[in-house]
Amino acid sequence: MQKVGMSCKTGSGALFFLTGVGTGIAVAALLAPRSGAATRRLIGRKVEEGEDWVKEKAAVAQDYVSSRGEKLGNRIREVAEVIGRN
Repeated sequence: MQKVGMSCKTGSGALFFLTGVGTGIAVAALLAPRSGAATRRLIGRKVEEGEDWVKEKAAVAQDYVSSRGEKLGNRIREVAEVIGRN
């Protein structure tokens, strides 16, 4: 006779998580100390701040990748010269 055990699947865990997030958002909206218009302005400002932050981090990452690419290109040329001499 086979023994059947219960297991928690990833899907059900994700469902519980999303339910919790939705409940948290609903409760926060109901208990918010600001009016709807003030809350929308606050959210808009935070979104703009987040957008600026992402753009700044993207620019830093782009500079880093470009710099590393240049260094790698220089190193490859150096190795190619050494190999070409032999």
